[in-house]
Amino acid sequence: MKTNCTHQDQNFLPSQRPAPSRELKLISELIESIQHPEAVISEVAVGSHFIGIRAEDNGIECVGLASTLGAAVTAEEWRLLDELPGTPLARAAELLKSASAFAISLGAAALNAGLVPPPDLPNLEASTIMAERGKHGETVLVGEFPFTDWLRKEVQTLHLFELRDIPGRTSPALWDEILSRCRVLGLTGTTLITRAMAAYLEKAPQAFTIVIGPTTPLSPVLFSHGADILAGCRVVSPGPVFEAIRQGMSFRDFKKLGVRFLAWPRPGTLA
Repeated sequence: MKTNCTHQDQNFLPSQRPAPSRELKLISELIESIQHPEAVISEVAVGSHFIGIRAEDNGIECVGLASTLGAAVTAEEWRLLDELPGTPLARAAELLKSASAFAISLGAAALNAGLVPPPDLPNLEASTIMAERGKHGETVLVGEFPFTDWLRKEVQTLHLFELRDIPGRTSPALWDEILSRCRVLGLTGTTLITRAMAAYLEKAPQAFTIVIGPTTPLSPVLFSHGADILAGCRVVSPGPVFEAIRQGMSFRDFKKLGVRFLAWPRPGTLA
């Protein structure tokens, strides 16, 4: 079961207001963790579903992705896009603190471009780990993923957190109560964009938590906030992937063109 996030995440619409203090703290720590802060942006690919940013730091290519969550681009943001080439990644990542939905996604892509996970990560399948950990107790999945139906059959109890009125979702009125006691939490990486990641990590400190999807920041900062596994990706063939993004292809369609999935466990997690 592949764990990459392919849904068009309407689960939490991007906020049009400043980030809450706990989200801003997490964002600031993530930006500070960028390994290539001075890498200069050379290319930005924008589509209806995703943003890709490519940068270079003394011959090292840095590439990152982020979902747009369907955010529309304003005239001011088109001008911002024209100005991004030549900008250092750390400065562009500051857009994560913006109150504009599309600019937040730009900042997330810049952040992800500047992060470098360890080499030779183990071959882990996040959905399989969730299934094994969820044999007893309650499992929460934030966002509908391609493996949702499969996972529901594998775990003792699955709660699907979705604001969309879809079959099998858990009532939002129960979310906080369930988070306080769940054993496993699968969290879409797009909650960073929608101002909810820090809140989820804070509300379920007891849970074994996996952050999932191509928007997931591959930064150890998330381990210090309670994440146990970061299940994200790296772009290994930017040319074909960026062209597909510009054509409006979904992640499900363009992942095969040059995306490698990664699962980074917190040290000692799987010992």
